[in-house]
Amino acid sequence: MSHSGQILARLSANLDPQGDLPPPWAQFPTYERYCIGWRMGSGEDWLMMWSAFLDDLPRDLDARIAYLRRHPPAPISWTDRVWATLYPDEPELPELEDEDAEIARDEAISATRRDQLSAWGLIASDAAYTNWLARQERAHWPWAIADDPVNAARYVTRTFWFVTRQLHERRDQLKVPDLPPPWGACARALATGEAEFDPAQGLAALALMLCAGEVKPPWALGCTPDDFDDTFELDMGYVDAWRLWLMTFDDVEQAKRFAKLDEAPAEWQALLQEQLYFVEPLPF
Repeated sequence: MSHSGQILARLSANLDPQGDLPPPWAQFPTYERYCIGWRMGSGEDWLMMWSAFLDDLPRDLDARIAYLRRHPPAPISWTDRVWATLYPDEPELPELEDEDAEIARDEAISATRRDQLSAWGLIASDAAYTNWLARQERAHWPWAIADDPVNAARYVTRTFWFVTRQLHERRDQLKVPDLPPPWGACARALATGEAEFDPAQGLAALALMLCAGEVKPPWALGCTPDDFDDTFELDMGYVDAWRLWLMTFDDVEQAKRFAKLDEAPAEWQALLQEQLYFVEPLPF
């Protein structure tokens, strides 16, 4: 069987009762927009099936809006793909000689598209967590996703955040069980929402704060932009760990709500503009 034939066979096997292939953000809510999961494994395979599914979907706007409305809204970071799904025959914008003018044009168009898709209910702030939560039949403990807190914070950051958010929201109804030894330091945070940590141990500090239900911005802990090392090693400091957490965000309102980006001191804004290009537009 040819490669395209294999894709079509898998597509047929994955259609839901309505005959739809759910959009990628609905199928994999713990995959942020630009994560490697879309370039390998099940995420890459789903994108290929989705492309084949869209090729056969009626191209009129009403049919495509109806398809998207049968599924959860997309995170705002998926605005471009949602727009392209609705308007598959829209030509690409021409390049401009003035690069600054091209950037300004594209930003204005993106803002208009975000407003329109939001008004139609096709994108929403914090949509991935809402979608993930609706799929959970029960609360999960974080040791089910990683052997220890540091590896959870480093390698499954978004899933770790979702799991601990759910626990934080249900803390009054949950009894924290005995924790596996590697997770023992998180017992108090999970039970009470209080955490003591050392910002020099960035991933451990992030893990404790996620378990407690509140991640403090680095400026609230006395960190400065000079503490940023631009590293992804396990011994990273807190500024780098906090950046890693922010990389799981989907929109600026989410960043304001959880990371307090709109409260960032002036001396942090240049670093945030450089590092948080995936949260657009930034709140300053």
